Amino acid sequence: MNIENNKFLFYVYVGLTASGYDGYDHSDADISALAGKIHTAGFSDRIKSWFARARTGQVEVNPYWPRGSQLSAASFFINGEYAFDVNTFFSFIENAGGVSDPIGVDDFRLWISELPGILQELDAHPATAALWDEYSRIVSTRASGWGGEIEKTIKAAEQFFGKDIPTLAFAPNLFTPYNADFVRIGSRIITVAQSPNAETMLHETAHTAIASYRTQFTGFAETYGLRNFADKSKMLKFGYMEDESAASIAHVIEECFVRAISTEISGGSDTRLQLHAEYGCTSVPVIARHVRRLKTTAATLPNLIDAVLNEMETKP
Repeated sequence: MNIENNKFLFYVYVGLTASGYDGYDHSDADISALAGKIHTAGFSDRIKSWFARARTGQVEVNPYWPRGSQLSAASFFINGEYAFDVNTFFSFIENAGGVSDPIGVDDFRLWISELPGILQELDAHPATAALWDEYSRIVSTRASGWGGEIEKTIKAAEQFFGKDIPTLAFAPNLFTPYNADFVRIGSRIITVAQSPNAETMLHETAHTAIASYRTQFTGFAETYGLRNFADKSKMLKFGYMEDESAASIAHVIEECFVRAISTEISGGSDTRLQLHAEYGCTSVPVIARHVRRLKTTAATLPNLIDAVLNEMETKP
């Protein structure tokens, strides 16, 4: 598994931080010091105002959802000549099954299409090169301790996917300690997080395996709603549902399956499963029990899905 320190991803968080983002770990002395240097670097009002538009406020616990995650993903679709493969990017966003833009898709398209020019302006700023060098040094120092989780991820992924295991990569983002994103480019799946964690990386990878069952989840949602899968109020609060439509409910059902699969195959404890339930995905321990019983792999996902949906239909 490659560790890919993406310069444009870092530039995105330079711009976000300059515009007011403060979601980094304030107890992390290295990143806090770097954030301080970003604030005093003198980036233009144009850069600050452009990145400020990523803060949609749609979700109270993460006001940068979903645009912050989409900015992170877009970083991987821009090459060294600042050419943006925008069609492939939008195809990825659509296939990822995320929530719609709260301001509007037209506004989002116009805004995100300006990213290459914004990145060029950041790159040309006299402070940016030193900031990137310092950030790269921090990443390099920390990467020496990531081998164990990476090895654990590879082993679990091989067990789940068999010989059809996708190409996995990890891209560090030291400014996001509380959430993770993923990018799929061809057969490569890149997890973006503060540090590699087997459950997190398998979570993002499992989404690609289970996405083909969204029609089945939508069918369940149309008949039964969210029945026995999750706490509706928490799903709305945390942004996993944008409304009570069948499509939103299907997104939650997929999330519950993915959380259960990734926790179970990475060797997560019952305490970890219960934590997912406490955050609103109440069916995760139940699904994990079926994963364990059926010894689920990517090839046998239909058996798991049928067993779980049948139980959810019949439970009072």
